[in-house]
Amino acid sequence: MDQNQGYTTFKPTGIKIKYTHVDLGKNQVTAKILLDGEVQMTVVTDLDIYQVNKEGSLRKVLDVLPDVDEESYIEQIVTWSKIFIEKKITDPEQYFESLN
Repeated sequence: MDQNQGYTTFKPTGIKIKYTHVDLGKNQVTAKILLDGEVQMTVVTDLDIYQVNKEGSLRKVLDVLPDVDEESYIEQIVTWSKIFIEKKITDPEQYFESLN
């Protein structure tokens, strides 16, 4: 193998963001950040008052993937929350499946 060749191994981190509830009437979205199926943090975004409530800790998640900080996870959740509310998507999992 010369210097311009190599390979990369991809393996799952076990980190997943699951959007569990969209309330179009209240403009709220609930998401859970999981590590190996265990909830580490629950995040509720309220787009009417632009507030994000967090419960839990991402300490274990950040240990697994230290290049991504808590703010990045929250930004991703807020961005998707806006999309779900704007497009009136009440089942995010079904929406993601339809993209494939």
